[in-house]
Amino acid sequence: MSGVKTRLNHYTQGWLARHIPSQSKVRLSRRNTFILPTSFGVMFLATSVTLFFLGTNYQNNLILFLAFLLASILVSALLVTHKNMSGLTLSASPAHPQFAGELVAFPFKISGQGQHYEIEYQFQQHSCDVSSVIQAEQGLVYATASSRGWFQPGRLTVSSIYPLGLFRVWSHVDLDWSALIYPAAIKNGIALQPLPGKQEQGFCGTEAGFDEFAGLRSWQQGESLKSVAWKQLAQGRGWHAKAFEQAKGSPVWLDLTACQGHLEVKLGQLCYQVLTLTEQQGLFGLRLGSLEIPPGSGLSHQQACLEALALYGATTTQQGARHEQ
Repeated sequence: MSGVKTRLNHYTQGWLARHIPSQSKVRLSRRNTFILPTSFGVMFLATSVTLFFLGTNYQNNLILFLAFLLASILVSALLVTHKNMSGLTLSASPAHPQFAGELVAFPFKISGQGQHYEIEYQFQQHSCDVSSVIQAEQGLVYATASSRGWFQPGRLTVSSIYPLGLFRVWSHVDLDWSALIYPAAIKNGIALQPLPGKQEQGFCGTEAGFDEFAGLRSWQQGESLKSVAWKQLAQGRGWHAKAFEQAKGSPVWLDLTACQGHLEVKLGQLCYQVLTLTEQQGLFGLRLGSLEIPPGSGLSHQQACLEALALYGATTTQQGARHEQ
């Protein structure tokens, strides 16, 4: 039985790939939507047919009138349900990176002529208990990623039973989403390796400098106008100056060989250290086998290290997908 279900699912996915190909923008029409009666709709139809035969058998015009009335409601609901989704256009937006085991939000834009009511969005394969969030012409749908690397949530089921619940119209669209998933951070206390000739570890805090934007501070009269936060001033928030910092201390290395456990545990430990050192604004580099990221600090350096951890051991195809993003 399971073999039959597997073959049927394989055939269904192949059919969908040919008729509803993967693309970042999809417009729903009669060519890529399906409609069938719900269980309530089947009962409604059966009632209409039963009343028709009873009215015909007993030649009762009142029963026949009721049967035709129910049939007209059924046909009207069919047309309205299909029209409610027809012309709806979905456009995918890039998804932000996330950590393994956490919810990944996939944003999209909604457009179309007229109003569309009670539309539901849910992934076919990686669905979760968190409902999609729809506000005006923006939407968010969630999926759970269990492992690091490039995560593709698959097809999104768009459906509706508006207005009476007699019919369900749906489509399985693939908006070509992918999100980079970092390893799940694992708390640890691995030894940090200083650079050759250095005896101090490199997360001694920060000092005033020019490397990283640190926030806003009160602007003092006499300071250069180049440091003024003009955007905040235009918003009526008063005079502020942009503050910058740079890390101080000696750089350290985060090395895969210094970690204990299997590969995923090691990567999770390094992920935790990257987050911790960035929070402490320290200088650190990363070694992953033949890959070496020079010591640095700040959010951009953190992102480069996390990307390297997420894609460590990935195939050439996966690396190519990264650059396409």
